[in-house]
Amino acid sequence: MKAISRVVVDECLGQASTLLEPLRRLLGSGPIEFLFVAVEHPGISDIEILERLLNARSALLTKDRVLHNLALGRSLRSFVYTPESGLTDRRLDHVSTLDRHLPVRVASSAARDGDEPRSAIEARAITGCFAGLLSERQLEQFRTKRRRIRAHFGSSGNIAAVAMTIAQRRTARGMVGGYMMKVDAHHGIKGLFPASEGWFLERNAADGLLATCWALLHLFQLRLQSHPVTLYHLDGAALAQCIALIAEPGSGASAVERMTGRLLAAAAEPRGVTCVKGRFFDRTSAKLSQLTKFDTNELVSTDLQAMVAALTDSTDEPYGDAKRASAAEGEPGRRTATPS
Repeated sequence: MKAISRVVVDECLGQASTLLEPLRRLLGSGPIEFLFVAVEHPGISDIEILERLLNARSALLTKDRVLHNLALGRSLRSFVYTPESGLTDRRLDHVSTLDRHLPVRVASSAARDGDEPRSAIEARAITGCFAGLLSERQLEQFRTKRRRIRAHFGSSGNIAAVAMTIAQRRTARGMVGGYMMKVDAHHGIKGLFPASEGWFLERNAADGLLATCWALLHLFQLRLQSHPVTLYHLDGAALAQCIALIAEPGSGASAVERMTGRLLAAAAEPRGVTCVKGRFFDRTSAKLSQLTKFDTNELVSTDLQAMVAALTDSTDEPYGDAKRASAAEGEPGRRTATPS
């Protein structure tokens, strides 16, 4: 086997990773170049890492268990860290993978030919259009959250479900609302809480589903919409509207209701549940009370209703323009979640 002269460090790890020195010792004393994907190729897809960055004299260092097995399946070298095995270059038998060995352009062509699920096309249109309405700072915040979630779980396949606790309150300044997110896991990995949270101030509050729509838009921008999602509402009226839209996504009257119905229709197994007690209720209520009393940069002042109207208009064509969605987003990619 040829000596390793370059290590490709996956985006879920960084230059300060504690795995770099153990790997260097493991590979011996020869000169080794470290290529950090997050710096040199930010947003590159997994398939491109395998096909463009790795060869017989390189190795991958990752926390993504699925990507690790895919690399080994292509006779490439890969090292992954797991609590069970430590740093290893062996295949992880409990992690299933499917590698179609298709170049990216072939997969894209198949999608254009109608092989891609309609909900996936819709999701890509929504995320792309929403990204086009965000500032560069907001987009970077979403990228940071996605990297954090990926680093925690190692792979999307380890995510079991998503739970979002949603709250809103009318104040003299307008509607203050937002969500806290918990992500549950497979394979014995601990869940992540809070995986994300986001809060807004809407001065022209006129719709009871503003916080629900806001939370769902963030769910899509974090690319978690393909996992079963449970929406825990502190507001009973918003919960009733949410349940009605899950049953009939096209029944919304206002722009916010129509957008919420569209998001629910494209999400995986959405459920609306009341949240009246417990630590998630207490934590979300406390955060909402804090935000209504004090000024903080956590509270994003936005015209959410105008944003939703613009987003609805831009995705009115059948499931949007997929090319525009992908370009705007700027990056390549079962069970009920219960607060505990």
